[in-house]
Amino acid sequence: MPPSPSRPVRLGVVGETELVTHGLAGMLRPHSGRVSLSVLREPGPTPGLDVVLCDPFDGRDVAGRLERIPTLGPAKVLVFTWTDHPQRRRRALEAGANGFLTKHASTRELLAAVEAVLRGDQVPDTRAPDEDVQVFPGLSQRESEVLVLIGLGLSNQEIADRIYVSVNSVKTYIRQIYAKTGATRRTQAVAWAHEHGWGG
Repeated sequence: MPPSPSRPVRLGVVGETELVTHGLAGMLRPHSGRVSLSVLREPGPTPGLDVVLCDPFDGRDVAGRLERIPTLGPAKVLVFTWTDHPQRRRRALEAGANGFLTKHASTRELLAAVEAVLRGDQVPDTRAPDEDVQVFPGLSQRESEVLVLIGLGLSNQEIADRIYVSVNSVKTYIRQIYAKTGATRRTQAVAWAHEHGWGG
């Protein structure tokens, strides 16, 4: 059952070091009305929790840890790890994780990710876009970056790998680009980009 406005999101963290769990507790303490934290020592079923944080890439037997992700239900699983690498992100999502976030995230980003996973939405991308990317009128910096990569002929998977997001996130950006530019296919979107100053 999703949390009601009268109770906080029940968040668990599993198999983490004392340093990380204490850090999370300190980050979330001022937001106790929004989220409550439980520390789980061993991975396993999570009745009574809404979302659980885990790091399958910390230590050995990564494959075994990834295989345990589905056993962490019924809570939604947010992979919470140090390194944001496209291969790691893809492996986590393919293993059944509901989202991916790095431990460099701010409190605001962590809360947003937990609440997005709980709603069934994609986790907001916290990786900064390339500052040199041309920003087109009416498009966000990330949408502009995706449009340029489309123009360079990259596939959705190649774009996902380049900007460190899931393929589903890329598809969402493309839908947003189409809606804002009036395009219905990639060639039209690229033509729009050229009309608005892209020289690629």
